[in-house]
Amino acid sequence: MATQTFNLQWNDIPAGKPILSKSEIIDYCRHFGQATQELQDFLTRFDFDEWICMELFVDYVYGKTDKKGQVGSDAVQYLSLIATTFFSDEGELALQKYLGFGKNGFDYPREGDVSFVTFEDCPLWMVQITGKKKQYSSGIFFMPAVFWKDANMTGESYAYEKYTVKYSKWYRDPFGKSRLQNEYWLNRIGGYSPNFIDRESCAVIDFEKHHVYFDKWESRLLFLDNKNQAIVYYRLSEPQKRIELKEITPVTYDSFIIATQGAYAIYLENQLLITNKSFEKINEAPTKIVNYFEDDYWKVILDNKGVLMTKKQSNEEKRFRYSELKISAYSNNPKWLSIGVNSNQSVIFFGLNLSIVDSSFNVTNIDLGKVFKKEIPLYLNSIMQNKAMTILSPDRQLLFSGNGVFELGKDEVPKIIQNKLTAITGEGVFYNAVKDDALQGIWFIAGNDRLVFTDGHFEIGYVFNFSEQISDPRFNMYRHCNMFLDHEQNLWYSLLNGKLHKINRKELETRLKTAIPYSNSTL
Repeated sequence: MATQTFNLQWNDIPAGKPILSKSEIIDYCRHFGQATQELQDFLTRFDFDEWICMELFVDYVYGKTDKKGQVGSDAVQYLSLIATTFFSDEGELALQKYLGFGKNGFDYPREGDVSFVTFEDCPLWMVQITGKKKQYSSGIFFMPAVFWKDANMTGESYAYEKYTVKYSKWYRDPFGKSRLQNEYWLNRIGGYSPNFIDRESCAVIDFEKHHVYFDKWESRLLFLDNKNQAIVYYRLSEPQKRIELKEITPVTYDSFIIATQGAYAIYLENQLLITNKSFEKINEAPTKIVNYFEDDYWKVILDNKGVLMTKKQSNEEKRFRYSELKISAYSNNPKWLSIGVNSNQSVIFFGLNLSIVDSSFNVTNIDLGKVFKKEIPLYLNSIMQNKAMTILSPDRQLLFSGNGVFELGKDEVPKIIQNKLTAITGEGVFYNAVKDDALQGIWFIAGNDRLVFTDGHFEIGYVFNFSEQISDPRFNMYRHCNMFLDHEQNLWYSLLNGKLHKINRKELETRLKTAIPYSNSTL
């Protein structure tokens, strides 16, 4: 079938210089957090000296995109558009010769994750998605310049048959309807940022992708290693020193730790062990507890029967079935469920759903995905992301989920702030946050392993690339995001590779002073 493309335009990027060397490509991609081993492998596999970088705008496409004429969502689709509209005969011949004349289409990987190199034999790297609607698409990409030599607008080309996809459900689905498609776009939503920040190379803690517990009183990181039957902890002042305790057993997958000011409550298999901060036993008792929360006003216990809530001052209590709070039996432990209290003395349960129990035991259940269905960006549909709750103050909490970021205030009515955060940072996904009182703002970990700082009212944002950029071949499937400040106000965070990284306090303050605020016209 002939392909007709209407109102198709392109701009040279970056800064009007279309032809780039390999080193210039790497330097440019550093500003998107993409100067990773994956990019190095791509440039090694396609060993060309000159590359062309451009932004392509496609208003409407007929052809093999989908039945409704919607624009495709990947590097191959852009390549096919170029092949059928811009390639000169020489460029088309060069590409065919490079890939081989017997190539009849690209295969999507049927297992694993969608990385930046979706197709090993596609010589085009998508840097950033700059726009996406049902029948409109734009993005910045680069490819070997030899394929672009003396290019002019053409009619149709049989090359289109060679640069389409043989298998893909998400290639045919409308935008936002497939997890793999959404993951592809999520990696490429973050914009250009001139700001860089350093991690401390000697302060890295490998928590082996376990659920971690932060003891703010002792400035310790702890996790439970059920495979080796051990409690592991690190003093953040000595991150190179791993301390392993094998005397406290049995450690199971469902075991967890609650840190208080003077003790640890360690929940093992059918027993509760109370220890001091030296892990010396104070008390031990049988129990079926799977989660626990306590403050000056409430004591909340989750066990195999449901949720028992007790007002500590009056001893008034009430038991709820899990179904009453929309909590499932497999998501009731601290790995999947966050519990907090606001200034109204209402208890907030945030996991698969949001549930609020006020001081009179009245329950409000909210399905954020349904309530904000029209406001949630399509690219977040079906994204797998661990839930997190950041308590900024007793009157203000942030909720992070696969549906975006939400804010709870004193009125206990959630508001979606995802689009507001995107507008001031350019980022498409946010994983966690921590409040920084001294700098009067909030740190986020976002996007493709990038650090973001905003003011407290979300009016201005700063995006930081890390000087040393890393990637993870299983980035989309496993994001282990933690974020907190230690006693010295150094920032610790994790996202990729199951490792916790430290950013020194002086580095945070110095870089923020000279940082350039995000702008969608930063280039």
